[in-house]
Amino acid sequence: MKVTEHRFLKVNFESIVDWQITTDYLRCSPSFHNFTRYDCVILQTQAEPMFGRLLMLFTCIVDGRTHPIALVHPYDAPVGPCSLKDKHFQFWRVHERPRISSEFFSVRSIIRGAALTEDHNVPGDYLVIDTIDTDMFLCMKLMHGSAGRLA
Repeated sequence: MKVTEHRFLKVNFESIVDWQITTDYLRCSPSFHNFTRYDCVILQTQAEPMFGRLLMLFTCIVDGRTHPIALVHPYDAPVGPCSLKDKHFQFWRVHERPRISSEFFSVRSIIRGAALTEDHNVPGDYLVIDTIDTDMFLCMKLMHGSAGRLA
């Protein structure tokens, strides 16, 4: 068995906007231009999509077969009740689990990269930035609908 660490990942996904293949360039590095950079992602789990932060990327070669693996800090802990402001502005709030709860996922389960910003008023809470591009905006609109959050 051979394990190789990586710090960069290209994720190809089909855009909801024009159905063309789009690429996200994701980083997972303790020193990217002298700053730490651990990008966030949306993963497809068995139950539903989940947000998380990349901690490490690996390829494992076992019996000649390559397995790309990501260590991810899940942001799927329960959040408190949805505030009126969150409902009004259709914010999608996520909450990080303790870092010890980090899990290994197949890189193939990564749907796309995601931009999150910390809510400094609520420790461990992050808001999804859905205005980063049109595809992310539509992706979040679909997730709001699936979760029954649209009015």
